[in-house]
Amino acid sequence: MSSKLMLVLFVMAVLMTSIVAATIPAASALTSRNSFNDNHYTASRSGGPKICGDHRCAPGEFEKMQEALAQAQMKGKTGTTAPTTPTPPTTTPTPPTTMPSMNGTSTTMPAMSVCPTVKGTLINAGVPSTVIAKVMADLGCS
Repeated sequence: MSSKLMLVLFVMAVLMTSIVAATIPAASALTSRNSFNDNHYTASRSGGPKICGDHRCAPGEFEKMQEALAQAQMKGKTGTTAPTTPTPPTTTPTPPTTMPSMNGTSTTMPAMSVCPTVKGTLINAGVPSTVIAKVMADLGCS
């Protein structure tokens, strides 16, 4: 009797499996497409609609976002958004040293390492040559 019960259970399992397999459609990657609308909008493409974050921009929103981005990039480390002109670094000049000359008179002259350092720093900072010449003359450098 137990063998008949096992046979009935096996037949029922096969029937249920075949019914389920026939009613549920199979997934296939080869199904034909009905819609070919492949418009992928991204911010990197030009000519399409403008993208602001995670949505399409409203009229005027893209320009505001670009302006805010430009202002944030110009802010830099100083925290100001206005362009600034470079200022020469404030350094305290070393006190001049007195150097004896050959004829017994003394000349006041800054230390030799100050002149090239100051001139190089001013040139690298983009200071105009007229200002550099005045600073060098005030320091007593030739």
